[in-house]
Amino acid sequence: MYYECYIDQFFLEQLFGGFLLLLAAGRLCRASPSRWRLALGSLAGAASMSALICLGRPKLYPLGFFAAAAAAFWRRPLRKEWRSNLEAAFCLLAVTVLFGGVLEAMTSLLPLPLLAAFFMAYVVLSAFSGFVRKKIRATENTATVRICLGDQSMILEGILDTGNLLREPVMGRPVSIADEMALAPLLRSGWEERQGFCLIPYHSLGTDNGWLRGVTFDEMTVTMRRGSRVVHRPVIALYEGKVSAGSGYRFILHPEHAP
Repeated sequence: MYYECYIDQFFLEQLFGGFLLLLAAGRLCRASPSRWRLALGSLAGAASMSALICLGRPKLYPLGFFAAAAAAFWRRPLRKEWRSNLEAAFCLLAVTVLFGGVLEAMTSLLPLPLLAAFFMAYVVLSAFSGFVRKKIRATENTATVRICLGDQSMILEGILDTGNLLREPVMGRPVSIADEMALAPLLRSGWEERQGFCLIPYHSLGTDNGWLRGVTFDEMTVTMRRGSRVVHRPVIALYEGKVSAGSGYRFILHPEHAP
């Protein structure tokens, strides 16, 4: 028993399919390779797999897979970026498995030519990877913040906002934002005279320029998926209302306060 393989057709299928897989994997993982690197990766993968077929070593297929991943996603220096490189390789593996399943379903359930099935499978996979990446980013930006003042402390759920550029006007220190009512148990009545505050100018879409009262706390511990960080003497602006319309968080973290 033997199979007849047209190597030119096999090469073109691997080249085209590999480019789509690398494009979807790039959306899913943190890597954002250029189109040139994606083309180089698909070319490396297609050439490696075609060579293995010609040599009669189809079981060494993973070598072509890793050749494509390395050419498209590998970063330098390898010692510092090994986690990102490994994540990209696993993303490509997951995308390849899902793509194969969707493609098989398309060709089995619908009378589609192979090229049309490739495109439809990519559309489904691209939408899925975009959804997963959005959920991952939302998880990466959430934070648990422990705020200390004197001998008391409290914990708030927050979110990292890269658009938060507030700074204390005198020393230029970064300023995070919290619901004033959420911090009420720490500040208590008459805190303005005891603790003092500074006025921080701000502007947001749909509102006029205004001022927020900024309070310097003793310590703040920020815990995120990427790690933890202790900030001494952080400045936190008090917002009269809710910083979140319905997402559940009560703290907006300044990028410089993040781990």
